[in-house]
Parts: sequence; structure tokens; C-alpha cells
Amino acid sequence: MRLQRLTLCCLLFLLPTLTHAKIVFKSSSAAGSDIYVMDDDGRNAKILVKRVDGRSLMWPAWSPNGEQIAFLQEPPGAPKWPQKFAIYIIESDGTGEFQVTDGDHNDATTMSWSPDGKYLAFTSDRLARMTDAWTVNIATKALRRLTRTVSLTTEVTWSPDGKYMAYRDNISGHTTIHLMRADGSGQHELVKGKAGHWRDSPSWSVDSQSVVYYERNGHSEKVVIHNIKHNRRQVVDTPANWSIHGACFMGSNHLLISAKGLNGNPDKYDIYRYHLVTGKSVNLTNTPTVDDYMADWISDDVLSVSPQGKKK
Repeated sequence: MRLQRLTLCCLLFLLPTLTHAKIVFKSSSAAGSDIYVMDDDGRNAKILVKRVDGRSLMWPAWSPNGEQIAFLQEPPGAPKWPQKFAIYIIESDGTGEFQVTDGDHNDATTMSWSPDGKYLAFTSDRLARMTDAWTVNIATKALRRLTRTVSLTTEVTWSPDGKYMAYRDNISGHTTIHLMRADGSGQHELVKGKAGHWRDSPSWSVDSQSVVYYERNGHSEKVVIHNIKHNRRQVVDTPANWSIHGACFMGSNHLLISAKGLNGNPDKYDIYRYHLVTGKSVNLTNTPTVDDYMADWISDDVLSVSPQGKKK
């Protein structure tokens, strides 16, 4: 009996560690957009950043230690056209929001943290008609330009080991995925550009060995995992009627995919957890008239631990 009570007490003590927000995403309706967090089973969704004065919010991204989230937001008083975005950071509990980049330029599309949490990689049109990849030192605000192209560089993402960056570019005349070292050297196509193909939204695996992205060819859309070490492509067997917005790894066996085309509402994006072995997808969001996308996931293993030993 005493053993049963001890077991029950231990289980009750562990319960708080089993439920905490691990997915951050953008939720958008006709009224505007907000940034939400939720558990990795789709439960306990709540607003982290609420739109203010109709200012747009985009592309939330977890810091490597899970303590902060970076996102894009229109600065106060920014003109609606041409639209401008600045990088902001907020604590994972929704406090301490602060602005990182100046907001005088269009620092748009996805951004990505360096593994040490000191820098953010992003794309901006601040020195050229087209966009280039940059990094910003979060503490000093110092900027470094990585690419110098006459094309459209977007969707830059840092590998977890800190060695490389993947990004989207159409320098070859066809939009495809590129790689470079973290210092901007060694820029080259990961996947050779091809007429009629549009490749977008690269994201790294946790072991830095693969990049996942989606590919559009006419009316066909598919998610592709490209193993860099072996230069091998794997086409993910997603439903044929899915229209893909983006995908990221969710550990080694799952993908987190933003797509529309299911649940009787083909015009609305939802977030799905997709199992790479079984091909089974689980719908995590399904709110009528609301698009849920731009999702990012963080592992239990890196979430902060409080002095009491309980995860945040």
C-alpha cells in the first residue's frame, strides 16, 4: 500500500513535465494574425503575441534553449506600402518583448537562430533591390551580409551544428534550394534548378544531415527530404490533395506540416503531425475560417528546467 502511494505521488509530481508548449505558429483570420503556442499533440493552444493596431505578425522561431521566440512584426507607424518588417524577440512566457532590427527595411521571410543563441540569420532588402541573407548579433545589433546576389534570396535557415545555412534562391533562373557555410562562403545549389519547379521553405533535421523542403511542379506539390551526406532525395508520401505551405522536422520520426486540402475545408491551412515511417498524419489544428501555418517545433530535451526540477 505504501509503495502504491509512493508511486502515485511520483506520477503526480511528474505530470507538469508532460504538458508544455512545444509548437509555435501563426494563426491568421480576416481580422488579422496572432502567434500561438500549443503542446505537440495540439492541445492547450494559447496566444503568445497578439496583434496590435493591425500590425502583421509572421514566422515565429524557437531559440535553441526554448526560452525565447523570435518573430517578424510590422514596426509601430510603419507604412502599409511598401510593407516593412522588423525582427522581435519575446520570452516563451509572453513577456519581455523587444525589437532587434531597425524596422526601416523589409526584414522579411523566415529567420533562424544560431546554435549558441547569440545570432539570428534572416533576409533583407536593406542594401539591394533584391534580398540577401544577413546575420544580426542580438546583443550588439551588429549586422553581417552573407550573400550578394541580383536574385531573390529568402527562407534562410541555420543547421543545428552551426556549420551551414540552407536558403531559397533563384539565381540560376529557377527557384531552388541552396547551401552555404555559416560565414557565407561555398554558396551552391543543393538541388539543381529546373524549369517549372518551385522549391521552398528549407528546414534542417536535428542531426544536420538532411534538409526538408516542399516542391511545386504545376499542380503537384510534395515534401522532399534531401540527405546531404549521401546526396539522396526522399519524396514524402503526403496526401495527393494537400497544398503545402511548409514543413519542419519534429524529432527524427515526424514532420510538422502546414497544409490545406483536408477536413472538408480545402481553402484553409491546418497543422499536421506526419509520421515518416507509417505515413499517418494527425490533424493538430482545425479552426473554421482560420489559417494555421508557419509552425516551428522544439524538443523536450532542450526545454529549460526550473530550480524545482520541473520543465517550464
